Amino acid sequence: MSAPILYYDDRSPPVRSCLMLIKMLNINVELRFVDLFKGAQFEKDFLALNPQHSVPTLVHNELLLTDSHVILIHLAEHFDEAGKWWPKEYADRMKVLNRLFFECSFLFRRDSDLMSEIVRKQYANVDVTYHRRKLHEAYDIMERYLDGQKYMAGDQLTLADVSIVTTLSTVHLMFPVEAERWPQLQRWFATMQQLDAYEVNQRGVEKLRDIVQQLGKFEFPKQEL
Repeated sequence: MSAPILYYDDRSPPVRSCLMLIKMLNINVELRFVDLFKGAQFEKDFLALNPQHSVPTLVHNELLLTDSHVILIHLAEHFDEAGKWWPKEYADRMKVLNRLFFECSFLFRRDSDLMSEIVRKQYANVDVTYHRRKLHEAYDIMERYLDGQKYMAGDQLTLADVSIVTTLSTVHLMFPVEAERWPQLQRWFATMQQLDAYEVNQRGVEKLRDIVQQLGKFEFPKQEL
């Protein structure tokens, strides 16, 4: 069986979730960089591979996957023999899947709306108050998810945590997770930042911060990433 090929740009939160899991599971993967900010995703060869012109894109033997959440599940099913990240019990898997859908349809959508608007319009023309309200609502939801449990889908680290932390760390650039308002979320975030694989995410966040500041003509608040 050949090594999976991951088309990536680590400034993307969904890409970073895949890179974190790859590191945690010590998977041998061939990485091929696609520069999103130079439009490489629209080049003919890449469009032939993925008409959605998105990363991450994974090629594993005859399988082609173009959604980070599906890629996470695929990698876990093939390389996480212990079932740590993608639980073997049906009910536990459904809890993880529910959080993955939250990240995909709610949290990441709001992150993408904010960052893309800054890049397209420049920061001075962005309704920051609107985006703060939308993302603080997401923080409130995650705070409730953590009621009575250590992680997003229970008391064990799962794919849900890996997927969510890469997006949360991105919006945290603009709207910090304040311990006074979201104590459980801040505790969880601090725990995730202690993982060895988090360095993969941190490097990508720093790269994204730099390019968004450059294109948006502003500076994010100074804080630890």
